[in-house]
Amino acid sequence: MLSIQTQLAEDLARVDQADERRETVTAPENGDWFTNDLFGLSQDPHVIGRAKDALDREGAGARASRVLGGDTDLHREAESLVTAWLDAQSALLFPSGWQACSGVLGTLVGPKDVILCDRLLHASLIDGARLTRARRVILPHRDTHALEAALKQSRGARRRLIVTEGIFSMDGTTPDLVRLSQLAEEYNAWLLIDEAHSVGVVGPNGRGAWAQALEEGAISKVLVGRIVTGGKALGCAGAFVLGSPELRTLMLSRARSFLFTTALAPAVAGALCGAIERIQELDHGRSYLRSLAQHLAKELQLPTPAGAIVPIPVGGSLRAMEITEQLRGLGFQVRAVRPPTVPANESRIRIVLHATQTFAQVDQLVAGLRSMDWTPRPVQAQEVPTAKALWVLGTDTDVGKTVVSAGLLHVLRPLGKSGYCKPIQTGTADPGSCDTAEVQRLVPGVACSVPAVELPLPASPHEAAAEANAPIDFQGLDKWLNQQLQDQGSGVLVVEPAGGLHVPITPQVLTSDWCTGRKEALVLVARSGLGTLNHTLLTLEALATRNLYPMALILVGPPHDSNRTTLAHRANCPVVELPILSPLGHETLQAWASDSGLAKILGTLIP
Repeated sequence: MLSIQTQLAEDLARVDQADERRETVTAPENGDWFTNDLFGLSQDPHVIGRAKDALDREGAGARASRVLGGDTDLHREAESLVTAWLDAQSALLFPSGWQACSGVLGTLVGPKDVILCDRLLHASLIDGARLTRARRVILPHRDTHALEAALKQSRGARRRLIVTEGIFSMDGTTPDLVRLSQLAEEYNAWLLIDEAHSVGVVGPNGRGAWAQALEEGAISKVLVGRIVTGGKALGCAGAFVLGSPELRTLMLSRARSFLFTTALAPAVAGALCGAIERIQELDHGRSYLRSLAQHLAKELQLPTPAGAIVPIPVGGSLRAMEITEQLRGLGFQVRAVRPPTVPANESRIRIVLHATQTFAQVDQLVAGLRSMDWTPRPVQAQEVPTAKALWVLGTDTDVGKTVVSAGLLHVLRPLGKSGYCKPIQTGTADPGSCDTAEVQRLVPGVACSVPAVELPLPASPHEAAAEANAPIDFQGLDKWLNQQLQDQGSGVLVVEPAGGLHVPITPQVLTSDWCTGRKEALVLVARSGLGTLNHTLLTLEALATRNLYPMALILVGPPHDSNRTTLAHRANCPVVELPILSPLGHETLQAWASDSGLAKILGTLIP
C-alpha cells in the first residue's frame, strides 16, 4: 500500500501536469493591480475606527453561530445599513461570500428544481449549485437565446432559478438584466444576482447593476435575491443576501452555511458598517475608477469594461505566467488567471483598477505590455467560431460508447451542425475495430475526424503506445482536439475517448484528467445488467470529485426498471435506456434517437 506522502505526491504531480499549482500572495504596498480593495476602504480611518470601537465593545470573536448566541447589535446594524443603501426589503449577513452563495442557493432550490447558470459564474455559485442537487443547465456566456431555449425545455421542473452576476468576476462583462428579468417573468422563473463586483461600483449611488437595470426597465417582481460581498468595494469581509423578509426567515432555518458556522467577528461587522457609510459618499471616486478602466481598455483595444475589471487575454498558461513575471519586474503587481479558473487556452492577466491609481500609471502599464510584444485584440474583432464538445464517457470498455455516440449524432443533427471524433483508436490491427467507420455506417454523411493517434494493440492507450514504441504527446493531443473544434466552427463535436473513465492516456494522464482540465459537456454510458449499479455509481462519484456532472446517463442493454429507477434517484441527471437494436442500423438508431427524449436534454448545447 502506498504511503500517504506518496499518494499526496502523486496528486501534486497531477496538479503540476495540469499547470494548476497555486500559492498564497501578500497584497503589495505599491503597484497593486489585482486586489479587490477598489477604494482603499480597508485603510480608511472611519472604517478602522468603527472596527476598533466594535473590538473594544464586543471582543475578538462572535463566539458562536448567530442562532446560538453569536448575534450582536453590530450584525443587525450592518444589515439595516445595507438594506437602506441598496433599497432592499431585508438582508442577512454571512461570514463570507462563498457561504452566502451556498446558503441562499440551498434555501431556494433542491433536487426537483433546475438552476440555469451562465458558464462564467464564480466558483462559489457553481459549488453552491452542485450542493443543491438541482439539475444544472450550463449556458453560453450572456446568451439569452440559449436561456430561453432552456426555459422552454425545463417547464416540468418544480422551480427554475436563473443565476447570474452583476459584473462577471473574470471577464468584467455584464449580463442583460432587463432581458433576463423579462424571460424570468415569461417563463415563471426566479432571478438571483451575485453583485460582488458591481455594488459600490456601478448604478445610482453605487447601488449596483440591478439598480441600474431597474432604471432601464427590469421587472422587479422576478428578483428573488442579491448577493453583496463585503470584500470587494467595501474593503472588508463578509457577505449579505438581500431579499424579502420571507427569504431571510427561510435562510435562518435552512441555510446550513449560516446555521453551522461561527458568526462574522463583531469587529468586521463594525468595519462593514463604517464602509457602507463611507461608500455612499464616493460618487466621484466611482466615476473616476470607471474612467481609469475604460482608458486602459481603449489603449489596449479591448472591449469597454462596465466596472473596475479589465481582462487582458493572452492564451496559454505559460504565456500568462511569463507576462506576469515581466510586469512584476517593471513594478506592476498583477496576477495571471489560468485553468481551471478559466477554460483551457483562455488564460488572461486580470487587471483590477483602483481609485487610488492615476492615468499616468495606467499609461505606464500599457507601455510595459507593449514592450513585451503583446498583441492586443481589436475591440471589434470576432472570435474564431468554435464548436462545443460533448464527451461520451463509459463506466468500462465495450459498454456501447460508439453506438451511443452515433445515437447522439442522430439527436443533434436536427438541432444544428454536428460531428464526431475519436482522438485515440487502439486495436487497429483488427480492421473491424474502427469506431469511426462504425459511426459513419450508423450515421451516413456525418463529418468524422481521422483519429490523432492510431495504435495496433487492443489495450489502454498508454500500454498500446508503449508496445508500439510511440509515446503519446498529451499536450499535442489536446491541441489537436482544439483544432477539430475550431475546424468544425459551430454546433457540437461528439468526442469518444478510448475505454472507461480512468483509462490511462499516458503513464501520467488519465482520461478523467483530460476531461477535468477541459470541463466540457459530457454524457455517461453504462452497460445495463448485473453490476450496473456499482460500476455506474462509482463512476458518477469519481466524476463528482472532479466537479464533472453528466448531462445524461445512458444505459445500454435490455431495459431494467430497478436499475433505471435506482440510478435516476442517485445520478442527479436524466437516465435514458438504449435497448439492444436488431438490426443495428442507421434507421433503427435514428428511431430510438427521436423517441429517447434526448433532444430536450441536449438542446441547450446548440443555441
